[in-house]
Amino acid sequence: MAEKVFPVKIGLEVHGYLDTREKLFCMCRTNSLKSEANSNICPICTGTPGSKPMAANVEAILKMVQIATVFGSKINSEVVWQRKHYDWADNPKGYQTTVSGAHAKVNAQGGEFKGIKIWEIHLEEDPAQWNPETGRINYNRSGLPLIEMVTAPEFSNSEQVVEWLKSLVLSLSYIKAVRKNAGIKVDVNVSTGGERAEMKNLNSLEKIRKAIDYEIARQIENSEKGIAQEQETRMYSESKGITVKMRSKENASDYRFIPDPDLAVMKVDAKMIKEVRKSMPEMPEVKLARLLDKYKVEPKDAATLTRNLELVDFFEGLVNKGIDAKKNMAWITIELLRVLNYNKKTLEDDDVTILPEHLAELIEAVEGRKITVLKGKQIMNDFVPKSFSLKEHKEEIGNISEEAVENLCKQVISENGHVVAEYKDGKKASLNFLIGQVMRLSERRADFKSVTEIMKRLIGKWIFGIFCLSFLQVLV
Repeated sequence: MAEKVFPVKIGLEVHGYLDTREKLFCMCRTNSLKSEANSNICPICTGTPGSKPMAANVEAILKMVQIATVFGSKINSEVVWQRKHYDWADNPKGYQTTVSGAHAKVNAQGGEFKGIKIWEIHLEEDPAQWNPETGRINYNRSGLPLIEMVTAPEFSNSEQVVEWLKSLVLSLSYIKAVRKNAGIKVDVNVSTGGERAEMKNLNSLEKIRKAIDYEIARQIENSEKGIAQEQETRMYSESKGITVKMRSKENASDYRFIPDPDLAVMKVDAKMIKEVRKSMPEMPEVKLARLLDKYKVEPKDAATLTRNLELVDFFEGLVNKGIDAKKNMAWITIELLRVLNYNKKTLEDDDVTILPEHLAELIEAVEGRKITVLKGKQIMNDFVPKSFSLKEHKEEIGNISEEAVENLCKQVISENGHVVAEYKDGKKASLNFLIGQVMRLSERRADFKSVTEIMKRLIGKWIFGIFCLSFLQVLV
């Protein structure tokens, strides 16, 4: 008897906070997710009786158009705001303002991304943040402009979902449409042949992977036992590694969608769409192709660069300053990232200013042997938060003379006779210690190769001198 095959279908509802200055229907700021609870609110976003929404945030609409452009979606010119009714503590008005719904015409329809069809894209306001354990509600989040992207159920496993989401997040970071520090939330719909189960608010790739794998296994096991899958909403318990039923899944009719009488029809004209599309940056795949084809960058390095728009733009800025792309890749992918990571900073941070021309000066100084590699790395440590021109720090650069290096080597040998003796006895690491002392004394301005050669020569003379002295003592 042939083994039964279960047709796994997975669809996603991806939510992200749009990177706007103000909330969707009021003038409250959006940068307060980590601020003190209820410190950035007004009568509109708290649903105070009698309050009326302002016109929809135009900046949010423009961001929506950007996202729709990435997917190649058809953008609807007129959108009616809907009231989506549900009775939860995080929803002070008793409804959520959205453009989705039973009779809605969503912001954008169709399109595809990385081989997966996009069903729709729509805007809505986020509810408040409710803690069921304490009963406390934080309205800072209430009213934030939220984008929802709904895919067709064309995924078949968790790995496919995770890789697709990685590409999506990367593309959205390029257009700066979604708040980078807020992350995304994903509702995952899984079906193995029966009704679908929706898993709500998964906020990490690892949770998404584990939740999908568990849910597929659970549904298949139930099917084999003859237990029918009902349409339901579930949550993922990270501590237990399982999904748990929350409630039966609502249908559109359960939300009692009606057009919002307080909000006018939203207009998205052809001129606006054209201007947004014209201002769109290159997507990661375009950047990647140019790095590989034009600059002949190694695939691994190209992948590292394209994971961050600021980093790849910095690289091209460096190339435009005459720095060889392939030869000096390590200065960007290793040294620049090292300094940024150590300081827990990125090129995107407002308080960080590192200019390609300053790093170009540094690389040229190293390549021209005006300073050592070690000195170059030391100088680069000071590039965060703000880089500087080497011309402004002439006293810190420039290799020291060979004579000065030799004098430093003599000093180190004289002060560390026991270490020299250890090296003579075959302990090779001792030489590295001696060289390190010279580099320290020279403030890393001495050339490492020259120091090594001079040190070996002087140690040879030192050993020979000790031998001659011992020989003379024997004769006496």
